[in-house]
Amino acid sequence: MTDSTFGPYAVAQESIIEYRYTVYFEGLALWKENDPRRRATIARQLADWAATLAELEAEESRKFTEQPASTDEAA
Repeated sequence: MTDSTFGPYAVAQESIIEYRYTVYFEGLALWKENDPRRRATIARQLADWAATLAELEAEESRKFTEQPASTDEAA
């Protein structure tokens, strides 16, 4: 995190893959950060992104479980 204001910064996520990468790399950034104020900011943002990713993953799971049922009906 290069912003010295400690405020939230934008990371463009338009797909589940981008959220996965964001959560992964921000987790790495959290481990590497030495400033406790910046770690707190990163941790809050990471929690928000992880919560959104969890919702997207649950949605993908529902699509995945519904998809085989529809192909069986077509057969």
